[in-house]
Amino acid sequence: MSVTTVLGAGIAALLAAIAAGLVYRDAEAVGVDLGSPLLWAGFVLVTSAVAATTVLIVPDAPIPGVLVIASLGPLLYLLERDDSMHGDGPADPTRLPNDGDDPDRPDE
Repeated sequence: MSVTTVLGAGIAALLAAIAAGLVYRDAEAVGVDLGSPLLWAGFVLVTSAVAATTVLIVPDAPIPGVLVIASLGPLLYLLERDDSMHGDGPADPTRLPNDGDDPDRPDE
């Protein structure tokens, strides 16, 4: 292994650990409905490890595919976070999600 490979793997591991820490902290603060904060942080670490393993085992792996695998954990967490924050209320096609609950809003 070259120095560049070892340095790149170390930086990738550090970034994965930071991302997992941020997901854990945010999941505790928000209180996600599905799973626990530790489970989501572990999922981020697993998807990052799969991406790193893919790069090490298959050196000709396409970088966009590896990036998709690496970003799968944080993206799925963000989808669950959004679902947890906006609840299970029925969708209203005439309002935006962040429009608020102002009943005096004029209908257009």
